[in-house]
Amino acid sequence: MWHHIRPVSRTPWWLLWLVLMLPGLVVGLWVWLHGEQQTLPAWLAVVPFLLSGAFYLLLLGQGGSLPQPPLPPPLTPAEVAHLRRCFPWELYPLQRIDQRQGVVLCYGRLRGNAATAYQVVGAQIQALLGQRFWLILERNREQQPLFALVPRRRRPPRAAGGLMALVCLGLGVLATVPLTAPHLGITAPLGWGYGVGVLGILAAREVGQVWGLRGYGVKGGWPWVLPLPIWPGVLATYRELDEPLPHRRAVLDRTLLGLGLALAVTLLLLLWGLAHSHLAVGGFSPRHSWLLWGLSRWVWGAQLTADMGLHLHPLAWAGVAGLGLLAVQLTPVGSLDGGRILQALVGRRTAGQWGWLVKGLIWLLGWQLQPWLRGWGVLLLLVPNSPPLVLNDVTELNPWRDALGLLALAFFVAIILPLPGG
Repeated sequence: MWHHIRPVSRTPWWLLWLVLMLPGLVVGLWVWLHGEQQTLPAWLAVVPFLLSGAFYLLLLGQGGSLPQPPLPPPLTPAEVAHLRRCFPWELYPLQRIDQRQGVVLCYGRLRGNAATAYQVVGAQIQALLGQRFWLILERNREQQPLFALVPRRRRPPRAAGGLMALVCLGLGVLATVPLTAPHLGITAPLGWGYGVGVLGILAAREVGQVWGLRGYGVKGGWPWVLPLPIWPGVLATYRELDEPLPHRRAVLDRTLLGLGLALAVTLLLLLWGLAHSHLAVGGFSPRHSWLLWGLSRWVWGAQLTADMGLHLHPLAWAGVAGLGLLAVQLTPVGSLDGGRILQALVGRRTAGQWGWLVKGLIWLLGWQLQPWLRGWGVLLLLVPNSPPLVLNDVTELNPWRDALGLLALAFFVAIILPLPGG
């Protein structure tokens, strides 16, 4: 709200935030007053959700929009003439230049290597125009490489990043530490072990992403924890970058390092927790996930049969929650980690075209095989299909990065698919 709504609307951002949080606040208040043992009435779950969206749109419209910053002046004829000479004939013979609302589109045909062409053209344009534009190389609707000069806009000021991040972290701790979930067979609060474990998984993902960005000189703001009043207590973390990533390789490196470190912490917690759990008839069934079932069988062997369940240790519950959070992030839609991986594999435009198909498959899987995906399928409707821009969206990955990206998406499938009869 602070970053995206405040610069464009007169409505107070904190009021819009409260309106959007209405369903969560109602659920949290119900659990606080009645406990998780008493079922929330259906109307109390649906009505706040509908009112939240209606009041949000009403307040946003009533507040009016702020005047937009003026568009940068178009390039002069002399600058256009100089710009034509920035495209070497042997790399990218230029055909025409269009200017639309401050954006300069340069149409031509890519002859040489995309990475080399971007580097050469970018150096010459920077020498001519300085830091006025971001240089974007991506494919148009006809799948032809296109250079676009997008004006650099001043980034709006951030909120008190460190303070707000600590506040979000505190809310995440409060949401995870006392949490119970009777519908999963949890009869007592999970305690500090669970809360610290889940937040440790999210922290590991953020540390991995910082490592992935360090080699490319891209910085971002503080990570924000998104708490939930229901199990698992948190949904994800959010971090805003100061500038676009340079190419698809950087997108994949940053994403995989974060996911890889989070997965390592998740597996350590899960394996240790499974080893300190015990078998129980009617306990939690790991058959809800291929990956979870494989890990459980590795720890318990033949003792874990199809009719047996597990009474899980709190750290094992943290590992289970970690797998669920990783599955949420690995969903190949928009700016989620899975969407960024798909963008790195096939390009931004193609990844955006897959968005509605993936959302439909999640809905189908949620209503047919995996009930916990139903709520996520609803939230996915709010996630834009297109991933964020990168500067060079044309240069392909090398084979081993392609393999790692496909392996990450295979982990997503292994987490969300249940065993037959699970």
